[in-house]
Order: sequence, then C-alpha cells, then structure tokens
Amino acid sequence: MTRTPTIQSSKNRLRLGITSTALFLAVSYILFTAPQKISAHLNHSCFFVAAIVLSYNIAIVLSWVSFGLAFGIMFTILSFFAGLAGALRSGCYEAGYYTWSFVISGLLGYVHWKTVRGIENSFSLTREKLEEDINILSDNCARQKAEIKYLDEKLLRYLVLKDVTEVFTTTLLLEDIAKLIIERAASTIKKRGRILLFLTDLDKQELMLSASHGAVKIKGKKGDIFDRWTMKHGIPLVVDDAASDFRFSGSGAEDPKAGFKSLIVAPLLSGNKVIGVLRMDDDAEGTFTQDDLRLLDIIGNLGAVAIQNALLYSWVEELAIRDSLTGLFVRRHFMKRFQEEVRRSERKRSELSLLMLDIDKFKWYNDKYGHATGDIVLKTIASTINGVLHMGDMAARYGGEEIAILLAGADRKKAVTVAESIRKKIEARAITVRRQMHNVTVSIGVSTYPKDGIHEEELVKSADERLYRAKSDGRNKTCAE
Repeated sequence: MTRTPTIQSSKNRLRLGITSTALFLAVSYILFTAPQKISAHLNHSCFFVAAIVLSYNIAIVLSWVSFGLAFGIMFTILSFFAGLAGALRSGCYEAGYYTWSFVISGLLGYVHWKTVRGIENSFSLTREKLEEDINILSDNCARQKAEIKYLDEKLLRYLVLKDVTEVFTTTLLLEDIAKLIIERAASTIKKRGRILLFLTDLDKQELMLSASHGAVKIKGKKGDIFDRWTMKHGIPLVVDDAASDFRFSGSGAEDPKAGFKSLIVAPLLSGNKVIGVLRMDDDAEGTFTQDDLRLLDIIGNLGAVAIQNALLYSWVEELAIRDSLTGLFVRRHFMKRFQEEVRRSERKRSELSLLMLDIDKFKWYNDKYGHATGDIVLKTIASTINGVLHMGDMAARYGGEEIAILLAGADRKKAVTVAESIRKKIEARAITVRRQMHNVTVSIGVSTYPKDGIHEEELVKSADERLYRAKSDGRNKTCAE
C-alpha cells in the first residue's frame, strides 16, 4: 500500500529533472549560439532578456524540486555564470544584473527542498511507526488467535470432564467404574499410548492392575517404580524421558525396551490415603504436557470419589448380608440363595446338598468361660469352614451356634465327604481358652435334593432331624440317613 505513491513520486521527479535539464541546455544553447546581430536587431529587447532569465529561473527551481540539494546548487551556480557569460558576450552588461534573480530562485528552491525533505522525513517516520504498530498488532492478533484456540480446546476438555462426573454417578459397581475411568481418560486427553489403572490393596500395601487401555502388552501387574513413587508420595508425576530422568536414575528405572519413554501418573486419593494410581504412557519422548497431567489428575480425583463410593456401597451391602461376628452370610440372604439354587437344580435336573452344623456343648463353653469365649469358638469354626468350601459353596450363620452350608451340584456322597472334612478339621484345630487348649467338636446333618425333598423347607427339616440324630448318638458325627 505504501510503494505506489513512492514510485509515482519518483517518476514525477524524473520527468521534472529531464525538463529542467532540457530547458537549461536549450536556453544555454540559444544564449551562446545566437548571432550577435539578433541581439543588435532586437536592440536588447526586454522580452528576449526576460525570457532568458525566466527560463533559467524555471530550470533552477525544477532542478531543486527534481534532484535535490547537490544538483540544485549546481544548476544555480551554472545558471548564474551562464547568465553573466551571456550578458558579457552579447554586450548587454545591464542584463548581468538579472542574474542575481538566479540566486533568489536557488534560495527558493533550497527552502522548497528543505520543506519537502522535512515533510518526507516526518512522513517516513510516521510510516515506520505505523508499520511497527501494524506488525505489533498482527503479532498480538496471531497470539490472541492461538490463545483463543487453546482456550477453546481447554474449554472443550473441561466440558468433557462435566460429562465424566455425570457418567461416574451412573453405577456403583467397582469393575464398571474402573472401565469408565480408563475410557474417559482416553477420550478427554486424546493422546496415543496406553492407559493403566492400578488400585491399592490396603492389606498388602501394593498396587494391583484393575483396568487398562491400549494394545501394548503389560508386563507389571503390580506397577513399576513410577507408579510406586506416586503411591508413596501421593502427588502427580510427569516424566518426559524415563531413561534419563534424574529422579529415577540408578534406582532400577524401567528398561528402555519396556515399551514407553514418557508418562504421566496421577494418584487416586481418598482423604489422606492413596487408593490407586491412574497412568498414561507412550513410546515417544515428551508426549505429555502439564495440562495433560492436570486433566489426568482431575479425572483421577473424580474417579477416586466414584471408587470410594463403590467400595462403601460394597461394604454396606456386605454388612447387610453377612454376620458381623463370623463373616458368614446371614440367614435371610442364605435362604434366598438356597431357593434360587433349588430352582436351578430343578431346571437342570441336578443335585444339591445342605449341611446343618451345630457346635457340641456350646452352652457349656458360654456358661463356664463367658460369651466372649463363645464368640471366639464361633469365629474359629467359621474360619475353618471357609477354608474347606470351594467356589459356589455357601455358608451362613443360621441361628445361634447353628451353621447352614449349601453345596451346589453335590450329591449325597460328596456332601458326606465335605461334611467329614469340616468335622475333622474343626476337631483337629485347638482353641486356646484361658491358657488351656480345647478341641471343639461339631455334629452335622446332611440332606440332598431331590431325594430328601424338592422344597427348601423340606431339605432344612430333613437336615435338622439328622443333625439332632447325630447329637443324640454321641455328638461329633455326620448323619446323612
């Protein structure tokens, strides 16, 4: 936008320069080549003299306008001496006085040149300042556009976090929450690599892999030095290069071939306890930024709340279906499951067995040593029973010292074998009561579906009758007939 006027001005000055030069040369040529008789004939005509003087003055002014200081001075001097020389040659000495007008024209030209130069310098400075301001504004505009783009992306991410919060409230199952944490971390941060969620085993104080995302094979199911560092310190961690990070150099950091180079790890905090860590890693260096770590930490905090709620829900649910003293299921829950298993056996035409177990002389232990000793006996027997049962079996505190055991898919022969194993292990396990060793015994009654009944009430009645028969026959026995 600034080049066109400059080019046009230069062209105009060139034209004026050519005109002034041509005019000077033409007047000088006429002045020095015209015959003297022309001068005499004109009788030193005022018109002729005025034309010569005017032409030189015009040439001087145009030279100042077109060429500037150096050529302006040169044209002024040349015109002055040319005028004097012409006056002397023509013999018209009075005309020499007019040459002083050339000096005045030169001064006028100088004033014009000075004024124009000052205006041009001022314009040039103003233009440079404007160009500088334009460049600064352009840079600011580009920077603001980049910031707006960054903030738009950040806003989009935090809107996704709002959705994360809502999704985490849709379930109270720990397995589902673990999967949701992994999925939302991947969709929010949108970086390649793998995502791992480790939950803390509070009893062993070690991490256990709960969920993962990504095709990379996971070697450590209990985490590595980076995960353990985060669990120990309870603060987020970002590593640009796992092989060269000074915090882990010489401390058994991951082998460069472990499948990752950069990573971010966020602790899952519940109060002051670290209940897990959420991790993202990649096989390239410097993949993750501090903003990525902040997002992962936010997701981890939200996930920690959801996990804690799921654990509390599971704990409350366990309290509702388990006996607080023995850890066995309560009667109500047991009978519900018993009914379901009877219906399943009916559909599949399979067998199941029920064991009713009672502690021999339990009232005697309570009366002699107190109820605290009776509680110890109950807890010890419950622990022994749980050590014998297999997956799918179920034990419940049926009432007082009576324990019911459900053996799904077991016929009478297998039920008797399990009952005898339980009875012998209980008898062999000594219990210390007031520094004295006691071997508690139990009596067991066995009933089997469908031989002893097709309804749960019939099976319970049959097992109870055989239990009391075992106690009547001397206790510490199993009765299945």
